[in-house]
Amino acid sequence: MTYNQLIENTIVPAGMAPDEKSKQYEKVVNYVNSVLPSKLYRFRSVTERSLSALYNDELWFANGSTMNDDFEARLYYDKKELMNWLNSQISDEGGLKVLERLAGMDKMPDEIGQMIPNPIAFFNAVKNMTRDQINELSSQFVKFIADNLDVEVINATNCVQEMTKFACFTEKINSDMMWGQYAASATGFALEYNFGEQNTVVYHDERDTNFTICCNLFPIIYGNKRMDTTQYAKYLFQVSMLQKVASWKGIIYPQYLLNLVVPCPDEFMATKVAIKKSNDWKQEKEWRMFYTTNNPVWGQERHSCVKQKASAIYLGRKISAINQKIIMGIAKEKNIPVFKMDFKESSKTYRLRSYRIL
Repeated sequence: MTYNQLIENTIVPAGMAPDEKSKQYEKVVNYVNSVLPSKLYRFRSVTERSLSALYNDELWFANGSTMNDDFEARLYYDKKELMNWLNSQISDEGGLKVLERLAGMDKMPDEIGQMIPNPIAFFNAVKNMTRDQINELSSQFVKFIADNLDVEVINATNCVQEMTKFACFTEKINSDMMWGQYAASATGFALEYNFGEQNTVVYHDERDTNFTICCNLFPIIYGNKRMDTTQYAKYLFQVSMLQKVASWKGIIYPQYLLNLVVPCPDEFMATKVAIKKSNDWKQEKEWRMFYTTNNPVWGQERHSCVKQKASAIYLGRKISAINQKIIMGIAKEKNIPVFKMDFKESSKTYRLRSYRIL
């Protein structure tokens, strides 16, 4: 089985017990561990922010909406299939099934009550709706979705992009293309990291050591076809339905806490989408580290970081003298080896070479 098949065949529905989840991920984890390089590299421009991160041993994560790929973490869906599914969500009584499911519960699920704003008001609003109100609201909502399906897909994609945070690395330090594209035309620097022999790295944040940050490394899958995420889009649309019902009732809550009402079909899907890219990017040989945490506040941050010291620093061939001096000063203080990139005029290849300067 190929790596691509392993990824697509690994399905983790909501509510799965931790040991069952581990078993589902086992084949993927074993494969990734078998190909995990001993060193990965991260290219940087010289900015106040990048120097501060270097000095403080900070490894920063950003969400998919900030990346330079137009297709980054974007959903691909079959519009005809979605429309057929949307029509099927109306029950024989004329109401949205997801609304009827919630209205039929005897009490609000404790997990939702503990985590969302105004949970009682939302639950009571749905419970107190008459059959005619449910049917009317359902009819209006289905028409709204049908008329705005493309907009809703964009909203769903934005949701996926916002909730998926990762840091990008490469296997290639000697690539002139990578230095030119990601290190300000070779005037920047690159950081080398050694994450060990496992794709999972666990961190404890200084803000509260009772919570953990679990980061997983995956190599990018390159191809010519986008992944079909129609089933996942269906799930996101159901969540969107509940959001809009709540909004119409003047209640706001985060959609990611609704798995008890609308179970997520695959909690691994957001990662799957984010590790697939066009063959146009294949030369980058990219790896991504995904950020997850059991702290709900940290999970909602737009940018997050962990403490990870670089194992080496590489300076661009055209870095300025002052920036080289600044970075070497930091490296000396932190006891990090420094290399500088160059090339041989007599070389027949386009590969850069590095030599140690500290």
